[in-house]
Amino acid sequence: MLYFIGWSLFLIFFKMYLGFTVVGRENIPEKGAFILASNHVSYLDPPILGTSMYRSLNYMARANLFKRQCFGWIMRHIHAFPVGRNTNDFWAIKESLRLLYSGRPLVIFPEGTRAKDKTLRQGKPGVGFIVAKTRVPVIPAYVGGSFEALSRGVKTLKRHPVSVHIGKPIFFDLDNLDRKDKARYQKISDEIMKRIAELKSNYESR
Repeated sequence: MLYFIGWSLFLIFFKMYLGFTVVGRENIPEKGAFILASNHVSYLDPPILGTSMYRSLNYMARANLFKRQCFGWIMRHIHAFPVGRNTNDFWAIKESLRLLYSGRPLVIFPEGTRAKDKTLRQGKPGVGFIVAKTRVPVIPAYVGGSFEALSRGVKTLKRHPVSVHIGKPIFFDLDNLDRKDKARYQKISDEIMKRIAELKSNYESR
């Protein structure tokens, strides 16, 4: 219930204040698990991605956001779970696998953290590991305008158009990946970032 209350409020605010638009919503599966993989430059990105579709999403969030009891309660009720930064958080990986195995969609930012500028960076191999284990489709997405609206280190929200560009699902042929190749997870992540870069290019060429 809290998730959809928040979803409605954010949607109204984003539309009225940021001129929020979505391109490619038809690429979101109506049912079943998938990974929504996006760039990440702003605190706005998770709620923007959440309001870009009509399905309930699940999120990884920095563990320190859960330290305050009240805020942690809210985070859990909007389907977020903690992940440690700069560590191999096996519990978070296990929770990601559990959610996807149960048919629920999961948001992942392959770059790992918010970028300081709009330059896309190499994705982490962790997303490749999760894809290889669950074999779910990956939906690439690019959030445009959130950097200008609220970039890293800035505390004041600026009025700037924000849009989400959603690409077609990526289905990886995992049977052709060499299971002895330790770099295979990175190859999956690199392909995901390539698709996000294509969406970024389309956004910037409008």
